[in-house]
Amino acid sequence: MDLYKTFLIIVASIFLAPIILRRFNIPGITAIMLAGILIGPYGLGIVDINESLKTFSTFGAIFLMFLAGMEVDNETLIKGVKSSLFVALFSALICGIGGYYIGSFLGLHHLGALLYAIMFASNSVGVVYALLNELGIIKSKFGTVLLGAVVLSEVLGMILLATISKISLSQLEGSLLFILQVLLYILGLLIIIPLVTKGILKRFEKLHCRKIHFVLLIILISILIGEHVGVHPMICAFITGVAVSEALTKEEHDLLLNSNLNAIGYGLFIPIFFLTLGMSTNIRLLVDLSNLEVLLGTVGGLIVLKILSGYVSFRVIGYDKLRSLYGGLLTIPQISAPLVVASVGRDLGVLPQHFFITVVMMILITSILAPIVIRYLIDRYPLSSQG
Repeated sequence: MDLYKTFLIIVASIFLAPIILRRFNIPGITAIMLAGILIGPYGLGIVDINESLKTFSTFGAIFLMFLAGMEVDNETLIKGVKSSLFVALFSALICGIGGYYIGSFLGLHHLGALLYAIMFASNSVGVVYALLNELGIIKSKFGTVLLGAVVLSEVLGMILLATISKISLSQLEGSLLFILQVLLYILGLLIIIPLVTKGILKRFEKLHCRKIHFVLLIILISILIGEHVGVHPMICAFITGVAVSEALTKEEHDLLLNSNLNAIGYGLFIPIFFLTLGMSTNIRLLVDLSNLEVLLGTVGGLIVLKILSGYVSFRVIGYDKLRSLYGGLLTIPQISAPLVVASVGRDLGVLPQHFFITVVMMILITSILAPIVIRYLIDRYPLSSQG
């Protein structure tokens, strides 16, 4: 009975929170995270985070990133790859340099400051995609360029993180091999999956098999191989989504996405992912003023650098002032990448505990407050779904 009660509370929270908070102009993903904070162990303590919930949450993150890859218009992505690459590299450079000096100013040594640089340079693809999708601009040229840039910056960040981790352990040769393996893995997925998928799906049509099971199998195989290489599962899922999308006709794509994957992902797994993120957030850390200088420096520096680098890079590639501003604002929410970087830094002993707590607080502030501000601004100064 406890199991049924738990899932009743979870499903009720996912269903009711966006409806109740919509009147306050709060985005759906933020509403679900706030519901998670309320019912979780740091709130009312109604629901605990057990292994089952963690498993559902993990699959939610994977589904979110796979659907992000599936939703990307590959033709538009290829046409805009130069723009995405420029935005990613420019933003990573500006935010990385700024993050390094902020970390140094706050008292971190060289390796800790480098981790701060990676954290500032990276982005959280899942939150950016969810926001773009909720705002209805995911398929626009602007949305595709931004999503492509965010993915490239997170891939770059994870490669740099693994490289620095190996360098700190005096394994430089291993770090160079790792970079080569990652590049070969991504290239392999983009070449092999479309070829295999086209052939198998044609055979499935004759046998009247359900394509959804094959797609799920492809996702899991890609993730298992990626974990062996050392690529983050969320990146594996995104690249797999792009590759599978390339193998489908528009009719197959829309049928598979709308009839199967969206129902499974957005019906259960993805909302549980965001709910669990809220449940994992210790909001009581916000009232801890002993770390105020580090918190203000980290959060303030991140926000300024993200807005500045995003605005300038989008202006350079020809976007108007409004889209360029949103290009910076939409990269502010942080969840996955900073948490991974901070965890590695703590494990290596180069990021003290109070810095780790600061990163957790930064995730809380940017992932909850930034989407509310973005939704408010876009409602007042809307963007068309085109362009």
